[in-house]
Formats: sequence, structure tokens, C-alpha cells
Amino acid sequence: MKIAIVKPGIPMEIVLNKESRRKTPVIVAIKGKDREFGEAAISRSSKIPSQSYMYLRELVGKSLNNPVVEQYLKRFPYYKLKSDAHTNELVFDHDSETNYTVEELLAMILKKAREYATDFAEQSVDAAVITVPPYFTQTERRAIKRACELANIKLLQLMNDNTAVALNYGIFRRKDFNSTGSTYLFYDMGSQSTACTIATHNVVKTKENGYVEEVPQLTIKSVAFDRDLGGLEFQIRLRDYLAKKFHEHHPNIDLFQNSKALTKLFREAERAKNVLSANNEYTAQVEGLIDEIDFKHRITREQFEHLCEDLFQRVKRPIEEVLNTTGITLDEIQQVLLFGGSTRIPRVQQELSKSLGGIDLGKSLNTDEAAAMGAVYQAAALSKGYRVKRFLVKDANQYPINVQFERHSDATMENSEQKLIDRTLFQRNNLYPNRKVMTFNRHIDDFSFDVRYGDLAYLSDTDKRALGQTELFRVNVLGVHTAYEKHKDTSESKGVKAHFQLDENSLLVLDRIEFVFERKETEADKNTTNDEDESTLSKLGSKISSFFSSSGSSTSENDTNNATNTTDEKIPTNNTETNNDEQSKKTVDEKEGTNTTDNTTTTTAATTTTTPPPPKTITIREPLEFRLEILGYTDPTSEAQANSMKKLTALDEHDRQLLALSTAKNNLESFIYDMRDKLEHDSNYKKAATSEEQTKINEKLTEIDAWLWDDGIDADVKTLKSKLDELKTLTKSLILRVRESDLRSQKIQELKDILNSTEHFVRTTRVLFLKKDDDEKPFTDGDIDTLEKTINDVYKWNDQVLDSFSKLLPTDIPKYLSNDFDDKINLLKRETNYLLGKIQRFVPKPKTTTTTPTTTTTAKVPIDNETNVEEEKEQETSSTTTSIPEQEETTTAKVPIDNETNVEEEKEQETSSTTTSIPEQEETTTTKSDEEEHPEL
Repeated sequence: MKIAIVKPGIPMEIVLNKESRRKTPVIVAIKGKDREFGEAAISRSSKIPSQSYMYLRELVGKSLNNPVVEQYLKRFPYYKLKSDAHTNELVFDHDSETNYTVEELLAMILKKAREYATDFAEQSVDAAVITVPPYFTQTERRAIKRACELANIKLLQLMNDNTAVALNYGIFRRKDFNSTGSTYLFYDMGSQSTACTIATHNVVKTKENGYVEEVPQLTIKSVAFDRDLGGLEFQIRLRDYLAKKFHEHHPNIDLFQNSKALTKLFREAERAKNVLSANNEYTAQVEGLIDEIDFKHRITREQFEHLCEDLFQRVKRPIEEVLNTTGITLDEIQQVLLFGGSTRIPRVQQELSKSLGGIDLGKSLNTDEAAAMGAVYQAAALSKGYRVKRFLVKDANQYPINVQFERHSDATMENSEQKLIDRTLFQRNNLYPNRKVMTFNRHIDDFSFDVRYGDLAYLSDTDKRALGQTELFRVNVLGVHTAYEKHKDTSESKGVKAHFQLDENSLLVLDRIEFVFERKETEADKNTTNDEDESTLSKLGSKISSFFSSSGSSTSENDTNNATNTTDEKIPTNNTETNNDEQSKKTVDEKEGTNTTDNTTTTTAATTTTTPPPPKTITIREPLEFRLEILGYTDPTSEAQANSMKKLTALDEHDRQLLALSTAKNNLESFIYDMRDKLEHDSNYKKAATSEEQTKINEKLTEIDAWLWDDGIDADVKTLKSKLDELKTLTKSLILRVRESDLRSQKIQELKDILNSTEHFVRTTRVLFLKKDDDEKPFTDGDIDTLEKTINDVYKWNDQVLDSFSKLLPTDIPKYLSNDFDDKINLLKRETNYLLGKIQRFVPKPKTTTTTPTTTTTAKVPIDNETNVEEEKEQETSSTTTSIPEQEETTTAKVPIDNETNVEEEKEQETSSTTTSIPEQEETTTTKSDEEEHPEL
């Protein structure tokens, strides 16, 4: 089992299990209420093989008399299987009191997979795309869906293995595809089956939100399969061969009667198969196989190939079948790609090359992970929380589906006979998701019809028997006669229409059944319409609505005089481009042509009356009630499903309690070993603990350790936690002293560093804002003083602490702890950050434009004017705080016009304006006096 996840901010990734492995064996071992999964379950399977359940996939949706189940029991004779009396579902007889259905066991494994995904993603995972073999039937797919419900997993889609692999191949090569298309052959040989797929990748045009865009599309052309050709059968052949060799040396011992020995040999056969795929020979050996007898045997690759010769001859059959079905030749195949672990067997690759005429086998796909990576991409595309590049997927239906019913007999007809009619609903290799409508034209009374598989001549006898019952379900249609009597006098019957859907899970769904009638529009209908459309605005809206309406509503399914008629029903999705535009265009053209004719007639002869439009056809759809009865393998009732849910919930609760108990025991045991080791080998603990204290702790550790392996074996979580708390209380003081001793020098240095940096900040700030006015400072001098006072207080506290530490012995509890240092460090950081925040947020006020006072100007201006200028000097400070117009009004009242102009030029040009107004000789004097009185200029 491979598990992949997609998470916001993280690309698609394979999940690691608790053993940090990328692949998890699909097995669950149950002893009592204790469950093990994966590698732990495999280890336990040699001890309780009959309660370790594996290879469950092929049992899904099967009855006890199915040949697949019979072969399963032949391979694993220690399992006890029986059939449920109500649903015909397979049930494992676990013990005298407990039974588990296949769906319940699968739900356990799916829950564990979800747990792995949740732990790996570090957040809840509740939705998934699950891959299944392409040959899975309707019954098998429904069983997987129910298992997901039991596991509380939201099923986004059941995706075929081969489709997921082809999608994974395409998403990384989307730029290589064009509208012509590229055809590939995917050969998948997994653990239990083999499938060969021909798929096409091309670029298609789609319309979404009114825009046409080109996106890549995967189309499955056809699939051929062999249910029983896989790694498991190779492994079984090796197991039986090794058992035969053991029997030659020990004829009185039958390994097939000993489940534990057979399980050990089965695991050794798997190792032999894997080694022989890379080496020419392998020595199989099992210690204590049975009755303490060791087994050892050397096997070569040649012997292995001879054992499986008939299996290797079946390798090419799926390829031949899929090529014959599609009519595609090998020359049209761009590349042959291998998938599945069993394709690593050298002889398998040789047979493939031979059957493909020497075509190179593509090995670019990860044979274990390609399906999981393709499925997780599809999961991201189906989820609302992710936005991925669109890649359309069109899968192929594997089994034809027919509708079978009895022809309606008319009582007025003589010699009328009931005739069984069979009509194809979905053919083999029809693309899905898809919708179709089956029309029953002549039925006017309640009737029934059966849905079943169609012509299966392309399947082998083995596959036909493995398919099980070909009948899927029976539908009883009710209320037909009542609906007919209601409308027969006023309307024409167009038949009973059953709407079917083959959804994205390849599951057949009967959406609804309705009786359709048609009648011509009457005067009453027209009057009703006129009453409803009185206003001009309503009429205009009706015109616009009819102009832009799709013609699909007026185009019904074509009815003929035949017994039935099957039509395609358009799927309201954005995945494929439909021909609605073409139909709408045709409708618009027809209406425009009618309008043109009417206008011409009116213009030619005013007295000529226009031809009245033909009466409209009104379609009436009367919903019908129907009852669906599943045939053969019956789905469990809601009560049975609820009981299964309770059973799994109880096991989950037991697992949680078991985990809590195991955690409490491990914590106690770890504390005992850790503290004992520290007291013996850690020098810091030796120094910090007094001899009396060390003796007391050691005695307590020995006492609780002995209790843990005696009376504590059956102790509950509460008792174990109380024992741990007792030890923690006893060692709390010692642990505190050691911890403080380790942190002391570090905290002293941290405080020293923060004091130095804070002092530097204070000095720098004082220098930077020394000559600034208060309005130009982001903070007041008091803020700096507060920080400086805090620094001095911390220095005093630090001196006291260091003095205390100098007198401290290793066995003494320190007065000052590392937390106290953290408090002082945080205090300094907080005060410093407060001032830094003020600096960052500070926006200086804009400077007000004022007259630049000069002493030389007064020498050349008349006395009155000089007085005015000097008044400006005196008012310079106040003018900054008061309004400028008021200052200018006072100045211009006392200074003559020429001088006023000079003063205003000084406002604009400062020093340069003064030199413009004063004679050249005095300009030099002015410059010198300015430099003497205002050196900053």
C-alpha cells in the first residue's frame, strides 16, 4: 500500500509509516482486541496466521461460491470463511464470539492509512482518492465505497490503477502533447493481477466561464486484464515447491496442515522471489520451521522459471487482447511503459519484449508509486482548497450494461405475447462520467425492468465466473397508470424516461424516472401568458430571454415507434466542450428568418395580414416513484452498517486506551533507567546530590522497577502515572539544581550581552538627539533617563546575584534561577524596543518658512524700517508658533513697499535674497557678519 498526500505549501509526497518506510503491507492481525498493522502484523502472522488477514482486495464483493474465493482458501487453507445469511457477504470466522466482514477489515486498514497521513501531514486528513483495479465490478466498487464510510473517509473518487498511472505520466509531460495526440501502452503487473492499457494524451479545447482554452486530456481507449496473474501466484508456486522439498526429507510431516509453518515458508518464498529477480540463485532457509526442524534449500532462477512457465506464457495475452479491441497497431504506440513490482522479474520483461517485437520497454515510471502520485494529483484537482493545472481525464467502462424488460402487451391486440427486450445502455469502452436516458414508449401501466451486464463474450471462462452474478438490480416503476390517466385526454404521451448516470467512480446510478407528455398551447395558456407579461419591460425581457435561451430545452430525446430509445444526456460540466453554441446559433437563425419574412409581407401590402405563428409545444414531466432492488450480492442494511461502525469504534477506543497504557509504562520505565544512569555516570548529578539523597533515590528506583515487572504488569494508566509522579517529586530538587548549574553561565553571559547593547543604544541616542529641539525628537529625555535607570538597577541586581553564586555549593538550591535572568533580559528588551518603536513611527513636523534675520540689513535700512526688521528678529520664535499671515501683516504695515519686497524675497530665498537687495560693497560685510554670528550657516 502506498499513501500520498498533498498539503498547502508542500508538493505531492509519499507518506512514511511509523517504521519510516514508503510502502506498507496491507495486512491486519487481531488477537483479542489488540490489532497490529503493516510490518508488525507480518511479524505476528507467523504466530496467529488464521487471525492475520491479508490479500483482502480480491475478496471484496464476492460470495462464498465464487471461484476467486475458492482459490483464496486453497492458497491459505487456515482461514475460516462463511457467508452472511442476509447479504451473502463474506465473513471471517475470527473466534467463537467474533466475526469480521471483509469490508470491516478493509475499513480498519483504511483508517490506519488515514492515521499515517494525518501524522505525516501534521494536520487532519479526511478526504481521499482511492485506486482500484480497472476490472472491479459494480458490486466491488460499492463495497469499497462502504468501507470508506466505515473508515470516516470522504471518498472523492474511485480511480482505476491504470488511469492514475497514465495521469502521473502525463502531468509531467503536458508540454509534449498536441491536438493530434500521443498513444501509449501501460503494462501493469502487480501483486495479484495484470492489466494492459492503451491511453491517449492530447490537447483539447474546453470552454469555462465563457472562455475557450486548450488543456491536456487523458483518454483511456481500452483495457485488458488477467485477474490471477501477479506476484502472489509466483510466490505461491515457490512456497509449494519449498514445501514439497521439505516433505521429501520428512515424509511424515505435512506442512499444509500446520498454519504457522506454512506462513513461515510463505514469507521465505517472497524473499526468494525478490532475490531471484536480481540474482541467479538463492538459498532458502527457515530456522525451526516445524518441530524445531530447520529447513535449507538452494534454488536457481532457472528452476523458478520452470515452475512458473505457464504463468510466463500468459504475460502477452493482455497485450494481444487490447490491441485487437482498439485496432491499434504497435507502430502507432509511442512508448510501452512498465508499472507494478512484478515487472521487475527478468523473464517477464523477456516475454514482453518478444511479444512487442523488440520494442524498448519504458522504465521511467516508479513502479511502486506512480499510481499513488497520479491519484493524489486528482485529489488536489477535485478538492476546493487547491488550484492545480487542469488535466482532463476520460476513463473507459469495462463491462457493457444493458436494460432488460418485457414489451408492453396491448389488450386490444390479438395473440399478443410477452416478449423480453434487451437494450444496451452503456457499451464497453464508453467514456465516463456520462449520462444516458432510456425511453419506454408504450408502457402506460406500472412495470419493471432489470439492469445487468451485457455481452461478455470477450472475457475468458475464468473471468466470467469470477464476475459472479451478471444481474445488477431490478427497478419497479410505480404511478405510471395514474400519470397516464391524468394527462391522456389533453396531452400526447412521449414515454417513460429513465435517467441513468455512470459517475466518476464508474458506478451506475439511476437519477430519476419521469413520464413525459406534450401538448399544444391553448388560448387559456396564451391568456395566462398575456396576464403575466402585461408590462412592456416584461415583454422585452421575454424577447431577450428567448433570444439567448439554449435550444437544448426545446429539443427532447428522439422518440420512435420502437419499444425503447436510448439517448445521450449532456453532462453539465466544464470538462468538455458541448455543441450548445451551435444549437443556439441554429435557433437564432431560424427566428431571424421568420422575422424577415414577416417584415417583407407587411411592407409589400399594408392590407396583407401576417401569418400567425404555429402553436407552441408544452412539455410536461411527471415524476414517477421507483423502487430499486439489488440482485445477487445485496448491500448491507443501514442497521448492519451501524453495527459495523460500533464494532470499529470499540476497537479504536481500545487502541487509544492501549496506547495510553503503553505510553505511561514506557514513560515510567524510561525515567527509571535514565535517572539511574545519570546518578551513576553523570558528574553533574554526582556533585549535586548528597550521599543521603542519592541513597534514597536509588532505593526508590529499585523498588518501583521491581514493582513494574511484578504487580505493575497489569496496572492501569492512573497507577503508572502516580508512580511516575512519585519519582518526579523525589528527584525534583536534584534535577532543578543540575539544570540551573548547566544554564547558569549561559544566562550570565546573555544578560551581560544585553546590558552592553542597551548601554550602547543609550549613548548613541543621546549623541544623536543632543542638539535637537523637543519637536525634533521622537521621545523625551525622560524616556532615556528611565531606560538608563533600568540599566543601573539591573547592574545592581546582577552584582547581588554573582555574589550569591560565589558562595553557592553544588548541593545548595540557588536563590536566583535562570528564569530570573530571563525576566531581566526581557525587561531590557521591552524598554529598548519601546524606544525603537517610537523612532520608527516618528514623523518630524514640517518646518515653517520664516524670514532669516541678518544684522547687516539693519545698517542700510532707515531707522523705522530697521526697527521693523529687528522686531522680526524678536518675533522669530513666536512666528513659528503663530499664524504666518498675522506676522506678515504686522511687517508690511511698518516697512515701505520697496523694503517690504526685499523682506519677502528673504522669506523665499533666505541669504541669497539679502545679497540681491544690498549694494555689492555692503554684501561682503553682510556675509562676514553672518558667518561670525551664525557659524552653522
